[in-house]
Amino acid sequence: MVALRKILSSIYLWFALCERVVVCFSSPRANPIPITVLSGFLGSGKTTLLQHLLNNREGLRIAVIVNDVASVNIDSKLIASSRNPAEGASGMVELQNGCACCSLSEELLSSVSELVMLSDMKADDEGFHHIVIEMSGVADPKSVRSKFQEAILYNMPLMERVRLDTMATVIDCSLFMDYVASAKTVSSDETPELFYGEEGKPSPTDDNWTDELPAPLLEALLAKKESQVSDGGDSGVAELMVGQTETADVVLLNKVDLAEDTSSKDEEKVTDQIRNIVKALNPRATIHETTYGQIQLQNILGVAGGNGVVEAGIVDDHRDSVTAASIQNLNDDHNHSYNHDNHEHSPTHDTSHSHSHSHASSECTDPACTDSSHSHAHSQLNAECTDPDCTDSSHSHSHQSNHAGIGTYVYQARRPFHPERLLAFFRHLPIVRGLPEKAEEGLDLTGKITELEALKPILNKVLRSKGFAWCADSNIAALYWGQAGGSFEMQCLGRWWATLPREQWPKEAESMVLADFDDRSHVEDSGSTSVGDRRQEVVFIGQGLGNPSSQDKLEEELNKCLLDDDEWDFFLAQRGSEEKLRERFVNPIKIRMATY
Repeated sequence: MVALRKILSSIYLWFALCERVVVCFSSPRANPIPITVLSGFLGSGKTTLLQHLLNNREGLRIAVIVNDVASVNIDSKLIASSRNPAEGASGMVELQNGCACCSLSEELLSSVSELVMLSDMKADDEGFHHIVIEMSGVADPKSVRSKFQEAILYNMPLMERVRLDTMATVIDCSLFMDYVASAKTVSSDETPELFYGEEGKPSPTDDNWTDELPAPLLEALLAKKESQVSDGGDSGVAELMVGQTETADVVLLNKVDLAEDTSSKDEEKVTDQIRNIVKALNPRATIHETTYGQIQLQNILGVAGGNGVVEAGIVDDHRDSVTAASIQNLNDDHNHSYNHDNHEHSPTHDTSHSHSHSHASSECTDPACTDSSHSHAHSQLNAECTDPDCTDSSHSHSHQSNHAGIGTYVYQARRPFHPERLLAFFRHLPIVRGLPEKAEEGLDLTGKITELEALKPILNKVLRSKGFAWCADSNIAALYWGQAGGSFEMQCLGRWWATLPREQWPKEAESMVLADFDDRSHVEDSGSTSVGDRRQEVVFIGQGLGNPSSQDKLEEELNKCLLDDDEWDFFLAQRGSEEKLRERFVNPIKIRMATY
C-alpha cells in the first residue's frame, strides 16, 4: 500500500510538473531573464562572491545554480520555508529576500528551466531578476556557451524566457602565475587541489546551516554532492586557466591582498603582471580587482547585454584577438563598449558553419605589393611607428605592446607550412602534450630549421599561440593552431571559403569572408595565382615578444617552415589532388575535427 501511494504521488508530481511547463513557457512575461556564467578554479573566491550575490541588500532577486548547495554555507536565518515539496526534492533553497539557490542537475538547461518555472509561478513583482550559473573549477566555459548557442539554433522554447548575457571569470591572484606556468594536467590524481582544495582531499565545509533543513531537501543536496567530482579530461592546467580567462566579458582579479609581491621597487607588482597577461589574453574583457569577492552587482550582472563573448565562437575569438592587436586595445585604461561595430555577430555565428574568416588585414606593409609568393608577416599591435613623428613608408613599421615584458605578435603568410618542418618548430615551444612522440628519423628538415638557440629564452616563455594554419598536405583543410602553456592542439575547422562556390556563402557574411582573401576577385582554378582566404595567421603572446629583434627572429624561423620555391611549384601543380599532396607532404601532426 505504501509503495502504491509512492507511485501515485510520483505520477501526480509528474503531471504537476508538466502542467507547470506548459503554463510557464506560454506565460506572457515580457523580458527574458539574463544569465551570467561564473567560472574560476576551486578556491578562487567564486563561493564567496555567490554568498555576496545571494545576500545582496539591493533588492535584486537572484537565482543561483551551483555545483554543491551545501558548500555555499547560506545563513539559515535567511532560508524561507519551502512552499512546494517538489522544490525541496530537487535541491532548491529559497531565501527570504527573494533569491534562490539550487544544485546543478546532470543537464544544465534542465536546471535553468526549473528556475524559470519557479520564477513564472511567482507574482509578477516577485520573479527573478537574474540567474547566475556557477561552473565547476575544472570546467571550460566554452562548453556552456555552446549549449546556449545550440539551444538558440534549435529554437528551444526555453530561450524565449532566458538570455545568456555575460561570462565572468574569477582569478586567484595568489596562484595565477603558478597556474599559467604549470605543465600539469587537470586530473584528480595529478592536481587534486583543483578538485578538493589545497589539502588535496575533500574540503571540509560548515554544514551547520543544513541542520534545520527539511529531510527531503537535505537528502537531495547530499545526493547531488556525491556526483560533483569529475576529471577535466586531458587538458592542462595552463590551458584551462587560459581558456577561462579568454572566455570572459568580466574578469575579477580576486585575493589581490594575498598576491605575494616579491618584486623590487623598480619592478612591476605581481597584480600588475597578472593584469597585463589577462589584457594580452583577452583585450575585450573588463577587469576588476577585488578582495573577498566584493564587487558592486552592476559590475558583474548583465554587463555585456548578450553582445560579448556569449555570441562568439572560436573564429570570432580569434578575429577579436587580431583586431585588438591592430587597434592597440591593450592599454591600461581598457573600456570596452560591447558594441562590436565592425563585427556581424549573430547568436549562433560560429555554430552554423565550420568555415574560417576574420577581419585581419591581409596586405603587406608595402601597399603596392600584391605578390603572394613571399611571407607577409607583420606585428599588428600598433598602427603607428614607435617614433611618433615618422611617416616614412619605406621601412618596416613592425610594432608591439610591451607591458613589462608581455608582448603580442601576429605572424602572417600566404604559403603553406611544410608539416614536418612545422612540427620541428613546435618542438621548441614549451609543449609537453599534444604532439606526436619525438622521432628524428623521417622528418624532412632539409636544413631549414636551426637549433633556435637565440630564440629559446623567448619560445620557452610563449604563454599562448593560436590562429589559422595552412599545411601543405591539403589545399582544402582550414586548420586552427592552439597552444596554451604546455598543451597543444591542431583542429580542422572545415574547408577554406575559397573552395566553395560563392553562391553557397551566407550573404550576410560575404564582406567578412572577402576581407581574408588576398584577391577579392579570386577564382578557384588550376591557373589561379591567388590563394583566396588560405593563410597563416597566428597570434603569439608571451614574455619578451615585445622586442622587435625577437619578433624578427621568430618571423625568420617561421618563414623557414613555409614551402620553398621548388616545393611551392610542386604544390601549385598538384593542388587539385589531395592524395598527391598527402604523399609528398606527410603530416605527422595530430589533427582533430572541430566540434561546434
